[in-house]
Amino acid sequence: MAAQVWAIAAGKGGVGKTFVCSSLGITLSKLNQSVLLIDFDLTGANLHTTLGLPLSERNLRQVFANEAKLVDVVHGTNIPRLSYIQGFWDSWSPNDVSTNQIIELIKECKSLAYDFVVFDLGAGPTTAHIEIFKRADEKILVTNSEPTSVEKNYRFLESYLSSKLKDCSTPQIFSDLQKKLREYRASDEKSHFSFRSYLMESGGITLDYFESFGEKPVRLIVNSARSRLDQDLGYSIKSVCKKYYDLGIDYLGAIDYDNAVWQSIKTKEPVLIEKPFTPIAGQFLTITKLLVAPNLNAPLHKAVV
Repeated sequence: MAAQVWAIAAGKGGVGKTFVCSSLGITLSKLNQSVLLIDFDLTGANLHTTLGLPLSERNLRQVFANEAKLVDVVHGTNIPRLSYIQGFWDSWSPNDVSTNQIIELIKECKSLAYDFVVFDLGAGPTTAHIEIFKRADEKILVTNSEPTSVEKNYRFLESYLSSKLKDCSTPQIFSDLQKKLREYRASDEKSHFSFRSYLMESGGITLDYFESFGEKPVRLIVNSARSRLDQDLGYSIKSVCKKYYDLGIDYLGAIDYDNAVWQSIKTKEPVLIEKPFTPIAGQFLTITKLLVAPNLNAPLHKAVV
């Protein structure tokens, strides 16, 4: 069976996306799944640091330079069933990635002998990030409660929607939609703009992409939650996305703020390995089970042993 591809994204850096990616990978491995983590931060990869591993000469740049196959740059870790691929750490070098290269990368990922391949995407809606996000089996967006993080995640979702629209619309309809959105934002219009209503009125779309989004929705995780208000933020974002984008997203849950997280980064020992009996370990277990086996209705666990 082909490997499942997950993409972990965020509109803004510093929200704990890499921490969430590595923690989901570790939790999957504890559930006896074989996992490959891929660092796809084009501005300077650091997933290896969260895993307590050094830089390596073998990384993604060799794959995109056609010097190696993906399987040739896989590194093992000290965690059973968990491997990783180091990303572009030398950010001073050109690292343009084409859509065709992304298509081939995803195809190669699915052919690897892993149950799950999890991408840690860099911050923001770059073309490469959006192309991977669109093609992933699970699309996971990470936020925290900071207004800048929430706002940039809305911008990320807009880029994702626009890219999907561009794929399945006529050039004229897509151009008209962009113009309409700019006019709406520049106006004092109080009612919300509906993508679905506009497209139904305009025509030119070759498929009902809203229905397909409902089958595999974008998932949302709120990281570093310090209060009940932070935990409920996910429901507010879900409501906004439905109202303004006609986009149904799935709120997976919140991960508590814990000093052990930043301390584990300093010690280069993953917190789920160093301190497996913390509440956040249970939260990751619940979220992971919801993704892997949603029909089980996983209860909230306090630790992953």
